[in-house]
Amino acid sequence: MSKTYLLAGVCLFCLTDAAAADEVSSPKPNSVKVAAVQISGYDKGDLPREGFDPSAALVPYINRAGREGAQLVVFPEYVLGHIKVPGPETKPISAAAKANSIYVIVGCWEKSGGDTFANVALVFGRSGEIVGRYRKTHPAIDHFEGNEPWKHPPGDKSRQWMLENDPEWIMQAGDDLPVFDFDFGRVGIMTCYDGWFPEPARVLSLRGAELIVWINGRRGEVEDFIVRSIMFQSHVAMVAANQAYGGGTMIGDGRRQILVRSPSRQESYITATINLARVRQMRSSSRNFAQRRPDLYGELVRQD
Repeated sequence: MSKTYLLAGVCLFCLTDAAAADEVSSPKPNSVKVAAVQISGYDKGDLPREGFDPSAALVPYINRAGREGAQLVVFPEYVLGHIKVPGPETKPISAAAKANSIYVIVGCWEKSGGDTFANVALVFGRSGEIVGRYRKTHPAIDHFEGNEPWKHPPGDKSRQWMLENDPEWIMQAGDDLPVFDFDFGRVGIMTCYDGWFPEPARVLSLRGAELIVWINGRRGEVEDFIVRSIMFQSHVAMVAANQAYGGGTMIGDGRRQILVRSPSRQESYITATINLARVRQMRSSSRNFAQRRPDLYGELVRQD
C-alpha cells in the first residue's frame, strides 16, 4: 500500500509504507558536503575512439572527494561518450564509488537496442551500483541549416552526420523529471539545455527536490543568473558542472549565494558544504509555495 505525504507545504509524494517508515526513523542530516569537477572527456559529437577512456581520469577525483568527506561528486554531460551501461567504462566509477561510499553523477550517451541512444546522467549509489538514470528531456540543436532549425532537422543528412554534428536530433529524449532519494536528501537532475526552461527546475522542486544537479557540456559559461534564479524561486540548493573547455561549474547554497566557482576553461575540482536544514526551513515556510495559483497556469501545459 502507498501513502501520500505533503512535502514543503505543496509537494505530494507517494511512498510505500516501508519507505514512509524509513523517512520517520531516519532523519536527514542538516548539511552535506558536495564536490563538482570541471573536466573534459568525450564531446557532444565525438564518436568512440580506440584507446580513449575518460573514466580513468574521473576516478582520482572520486577518491579525492571521498577522502575529503564529500557525499556526492558531480561530473559533466557527455563525458563518458557513447557506451553500453553497465560496461567497461562504468566499472572503474562503480568501484571508486563503492570504495569511497559516495554518490556519483556523470553524463554519457547511453546506447540501448539497435541504433537507439539517449543523453543520460547516470547515478551511482554508495554501493557502486547504478541506482538511477535521468534522460535529457529538451534536445539542444547546435548545427543546422534552413529556417527555424529547432523545429525541423537538417535535410539530406546521413545518420553519421547527425551523430557527429546533431546527435540530439536522433537521440531518445526523456519523458520524466524524476527526483532521487539519496540518504542525505532529495536530488533532481537537469542536463544543459533543460536549464534554459523554467519549468523543469520548478517541477523538480515541487516534487520534493532539495538539491538540483545541473550537468553541462558547452563551450560557454553556465549562467550564474539562472542558478541564482532557480535557487530563489524554487528554494533549492544547486550544483552545476561543465566540461573544462567551458566554465561555470559552481555550487550554490539555496539563498541565491554561489559558495564556490571554478575558473573558466581549465580542469578544476571544487567542494562546499550545503546547509540542508536551512533549505528545508525555506521550503517549509515558503510564502511562494503557499500562494501558488495553479488554476492560472494552464497555458504552461497547453499544446499549440
